[in-house]
Amino acid sequence: MRASLTVSLEGVRIAYGALAGNKLRTLLTLLGNIVGIMSVIAVVSLLGGIDLYMRQEVASEGSNRFKIERVNFFDAITDFEKFIDKLILNPRLTRDDVAALRESLRFSEYVSAFVSNQADIAALGKSVNMSVHGRDAFYPFIESIPLHAGRHFSELEDRESAQVAVIGWEVYETLLAPRDAVGATVRIGSRHFRVIGVAERRGSVLGESRDRFVVIPVGAHRKLFGAGQGLEIHAMARDIRAMEAAIEEATVAMRIRHNLHPRDENDFSVSTSEQLIDLWKNISRGVMMALVALVGISMLVGGIVLMNTMVVSVAERTREIGIRKAVGANRTAIVWQFLVESATLSVIGGVLGMVIGFLIAAAVSAFSVLPYVVNTAIVVLALIVTIVLGLVFGTYPAIKAARLDPVDALRTE
Repeated sequence: MRASLTVSLEGVRIAYGALAGNKLRTLLTLLGNIVGIMSVIAVVSLLGGIDLYMRQEVASEGSNRFKIERVNFFDAITDFEKFIDKLILNPRLTRDDVAALRESLRFSEYVSAFVSNQADIAALGKSVNMSVHGRDAFYPFIESIPLHAGRHFSELEDRESAQVAVIGWEVYETLLAPRDAVGATVRIGSRHFRVIGVAERRGSVLGESRDRFVVIPVGAHRKLFGAGQGLEIHAMARDIRAMEAAIEEATVAMRIRHNLHPRDENDFSVSTSEQLIDLWKNISRGVMMALVALVGISMLVGGIVLMNTMVVSVAERTREIGIRKAVGANRTAIVWQFLVESATLSVIGGVLGMVIGFLIAAAVSAFSVLPYVVNTAIVVLALIVTIVLGLVFGTYPAIKAARLDPVDALRTE
């Protein structure tokens, strides 16, 4: 055991000496490993960070919510022609649909209307263009919008289409701060609204601010932007376990309202936040498959270069091998020495690739909205791959060295 350890450490020492002795050849030898591992670590770290980030955001928004839309805009990614056809043919959803679902659904606790437009919002001589959401009085129960000050509008204000508004934190900071916003007046388009609530700062999701909005009653929104706009219907299942039943119930209710026959396709779309996660999974899976193919090629090239370098090293050290055999080293010792040397070279390339990969991921995260995570399993796997790569591609040179005749080797100049 002690002898094997001594041989291993000697192999590492010899490998380090080879690295220091010919830096350019070493760099070229390790380049394949460095590029391959660097690519894997950087991309997997960024993909893992985005995946975790998206799951956390979905969890924070509630996984028992779903929405009914005229069309699902994710369909544009998978089948653009079908998406356009639905956009033309599917009827707009109305407040009557919302009221009917609210009355008939048993597995959904809340049903709420949603519509949105962009508009200029002005106050105190300042103006900003932001999203104006038309909602009904049930929206706070479905979407978590904690308030910094004031209140959400009531059912009475909703029914009367009162010109009241709940503003996002960025609207408050841009137009009204440091004054007390509650009770102030803001102009949205051509109409004036009284501010009754200010939402807490919620930050951004992948660079998109969640504080740039104003919420007003749906009726007031229709007066401001016209009554021809279709709505989205947002619903929340009574329990996460009732999610499928709630979606099925809502789908059946909408089909009945739209007089669809059993063989007719839905003329509306039901979507959940999980669909976004599934879409992201498909994208990341495709990226990973392409990455594995590219990294595989890079690692193969790196392994071949490593093997050729080791063959050259065997040729350069033929006399040394002959001396070692003459003083009693057997074939196993020679093979072990060169395998340790090739594995050491490979691991050094892998470690450098991991360090560079994490630095790239950190730099991208620092200068963009993309988060990253350090995946311990990937680090361990990368180290194992580099060791195996060194052993596999170092086997031929090691066996070649072990088979050298000591007499012929000693004659080599």
